[in-house]
Amino acid sequence: MEFREGERLVLELDDGWVTDYGKAVLTDRRLIFTKGENTTLEINLKHIGKVHSEVSFLGVVSMKIRIFGGQVFKVTFKCEGPKAILGSSYTMPKQKEITRRWVDTIDRLLPR
Repeated sequence: MEFREGERLVLELDDGWVTDYGKAVLTDRRLIFTKGENTTLEINLKHIGKVHSEVSFLGVVSMKIRIFGGQVFKVTFKCEGPKAILGSSYTMPKQKEITRRWVDTIDRLLPR
């Protein structure tokens, strides 16, 4: 993945974890999702109105990204690595921790 001039990496998804959109990378300007060499979704931080976490009735924590204009992206972090065999006692707390870290970091980077 190539970054734009002056752009810097802020956060990268832990090994063994993915989203529906692929691997997540956060720079100081964009949120980027990739599968292999292909970018599946790219969101400029200037376009994000709000980011927060949301818990489903099953206890699954997701990150919701509201874009100016009303479009909403739901991002769920999923364990697909070898630690997935540890079950929900490992994955659920780790999922909550990862989601909180991403929401807090993105929120901190949003232009005010």
